[in-house]
Amino acid sequence: MFRYVHLAILGIAATMLLGCGGGSERPSATIQGVVTLEGKPLDQGSVHFTSPKTGESAYANLTGEGKYLVTFPYADIGQAYQVSIGKTVVDETDAHALAANPPAPMTVKIPAKYSERTTSGLSVTIETGGETQYDIAL
Repeated sequence: MFRYVHLAILGIAATMLLGCGGGSERPSATIQGVVTLEGKPLDQGSVHFTSPKTGESAYANLTGEGKYLVTFPYADIGQAYQVSIGKTVVDETDAHALAANPPAPMTVKIPAKYSERTTSGLSVTIETGGETQYDIAL
């Protein structure tokens, strides 16, 4: 009897260590695309994605061609991420570098409704891990 109890405990421990799903429920994913304003690439600003399921968010600053690339180490598959477009995000961790090279002021006026994820009307669903293309026309 004692031997069977040990075997049962070992079996349960092995199951817990190996997991029972066989795959990650939250694989990594990348969203990339181009943001345009009135048909022209938006060359300033940032795009933000927020999961309504977990509240996790990620952002990327736009390149001069309006392109962005956001990587999620753990994506919420099948969930519609809420999207907002805002000012360029400045990393303020190095005050000396920031003082020596201050960010250029925004010269583009992004319509106010896009600055909040709840009012932008923009969303994208990540269907699978890997890459998702999402172009945004404002």
